[in-house]
Amino acid sequence: MRPVSLPFTVYPKKTKMVLLFVVCLTFVAGGVLMIRQGQSMGWLCAGFFGLGIPIFLLNLHPRSAFLRVDEEGIEFCSLFRTSRIRWSDISEFGTYSIRQHGLPVSKMVGFNFSVGYQRAGKARAVSKALAGFEAALPDSYGFRAEELAQLLSEFHRECLLKQSAERASSS
Repeated sequence: MRPVSLPFTVYPKKTKMVLLFVVCLTFVAGGVLMIRQGQSMGWLCAGFFGLGIPIFLLNLHPRSAFLRVDEEGIEFCSLFRTSRIRWSDISEFGTYSIRQHGLPVSKMVGFNFSVGYQRAGKARAVSKALAGFEAALPDSYGFRAEELAQLLSEFHRECLLKQSAERASSS
């Protein structure tokens, strides 16, 4: 399933967003029923899950979430907020598990920055202590986390070698 050439763009699975949207709608409906029966806890339920409805609807927009990979690096977007990182600023990709009550719930693609990268040092240190990586992608974009980490590692290695060869030939 590896894209054969750069650049390419991948998107999160829409089925996941639709499912979460339906779950929010269901809990809002349940909260409304609780309110109608005089249970004040219904307000909390309807309010909390009501906040998820616009978020999951926004995530269905194609420009709200994506991962673009090109010769210069990666660009990822979540809720219309875009981050771009050059290959030279990344040292490695890998995966880590998110756990609840000690049980793995999902896997994420994490990455560490190269030694020369100086931004957000304290936040990166906290993230590294908690998850084992300094940063993470917000989604796996239809891949298994291990597959995406391997794919990005391969392009990372290839692009850094190409950039190094270009610098050597120009000097």
